[in-house]
Amino acid sequence: MITVRRLLVLLALVPAVILGASLPAMASFSARTAPVTTTINTNVVAPPTNVVGKLACAATSTMSATWTKSTSGRVSGYLVSVYFSDGFIQTVQLAATATSWSATIDQYYVTAYSVQYTVTTQTDYGWTKESPRTAAFKC
Repeated sequence: MITVRRLLVLLALVPAVILGASLPAMASFSARTAPVTTTINTNVVAPPTNVVGKLACAATSTMSATWTKSTSGRVSGYLVSVYFSDGFIQTVQLAATATSWSATIDQYYVTAYSVQYTVTTQTDYGWTKESPRTAAFKC
């Protein structure tokens, strides 16, 4: 009995499948699309401007720098770098509100080597931008 039912179902399905496969598919597509505008905003970190370095020569000399704050948003701090002519680089981390820095140094180092300064803007999202170097100073 089960064999007969299977045979009847098979005989009914085979013509349906053959007929369905021979009919063309019905679909319609439109070649028109709505215009899409994509805007990508990129952040640009601005370095501090008006970086001015100084060197006051004495037995204990004073190195200093001043600058105008970066116009970038989310500034987390500034990094002052002192470049010595022998390749040594001294860095000092400062707060986001800083606009000046100074430090004393033994006169030997600024007599033997010239120094230049840069100030780097640091952001809370990890991007940085260094200012151009100042002129070289030497006692």
